[in-house]
Amino acid sequence: MTEFEIFQLANQIYINNAIYTIAVILMTALAFYLIRRSKELNFPTYGKAILTFFCTFPLYFGIEVASYFSLNQKNTSFQLSELKEAGVKLSTVAESYITDVGYTVADGPASLAPELPYIVMYATIGIMFLAGIWIKTPEKS
Repeated sequence: MTEFEIFQLANQIYINNAIYTIAVILMTALAFYLIRRSKELNFPTYGKAILTFFCTFPLYFGIEVASYFSLNQKNTSFQLSELKEAGVKLSTVAESYITDVGYTVADGPASLAPELPYIVMYATIGIMFLAGIWIKTPEKS
């Protein structure tokens, strides 16, 4: 592949990732809405269990989307560094991309794993889901 084709493919993947991220945001907003409604309607235990199961979907999907985002960045850098090692003259944009991402041929193909900030963010959202569903709220005075 040429440098242009690598960037073209990466940009298409970024567009798909943005659409998936919007879906994750909508699913997370729906989960928070359902948690609020479960408090208002005083859900029974089986309802809370079903809601907990539903809340795992936006968490899993969010981590997966974050993983694909990270994977795309690393693999784009990897492919560009492959071109560079093959002797192809790269543009300054490609050179800076390799430098910024820092993933080269020596690192090998990237694995599907999210970055630490994404893990922390989704762990926090997961704790908020669990606390919202299972922790009893104080009575109004």
